[in-house]
Amino acid sequence: MAPTIILIRHGEALHNPELTKKGLEQCSKLAADLEKRLPFSRVECRIVVSPLKRTLQTVRHGLQWLQNLDVPVEVRAEWQETSDNPCDVGTEVALLQKDWPDFDFSGLDPVYPQKTGLYEASEDAFRQRASFAIRWLFERPEKCIVVVTHSGFLKRALNTGESDRFQHVEYRIYEFDVDSEEPQLREIDRRKPLETYPDSEERQS
Repeated sequence: MAPTIILIRHGEALHNPELTKKGLEQCSKLAADLEKRLPFSRVECRIVVSPLKRTLQTVRHGLQWLQNLDVPVEVRAEWQETSDNPCDVGTEVALLQKDWPDFDFSGLDPVYPQKTGLYEASEDAFRQRASFAIRWLFERPEKCIVVVTHSGFLKRALNTGESDRFQHVEYRIYEFDVDSEEPQLREIDRRKPLETYPDSEERQS
């Protein structure tokens, strides 16, 4: 059975490739919200993350509680942001490995951080990369995969409009549509940890 997918946008980074102080605070809110709602045990989960620093930091500060439960973190190039602006071009892998030695870089495409081929800034490449990324998730054996990525790529992967753009540290939960010929994600829930929600009893009333 295909896994449940949780897609998360990174915390605030503005045009700086690293998280701002506000972005770090947002990660704390993400952790507090998601930890209460993750529907699977640690042995059934995997974290997948874009290689850009702001997403790696979001995992470190927003999903550390999962890492503490020995949930593996895999760094994947297909989840990087779409543009070739300086803030969206990544750091050399050897430098990243020094800062995140507990993350698994073994599956990272060796072409990274070059913006060529599947990663070039073109709509055709975006569609191909989105299809590749979704199929890779579909074929995984885990019951739950948590992906930390970027709003621009999420827009292409999910075919959503600008009005439905992910907010910082917003997460949405998906299942695969079993009736589609190609793997497609179907949204079943969404949460915006930066907003105030009523408690569970109030939501049911």
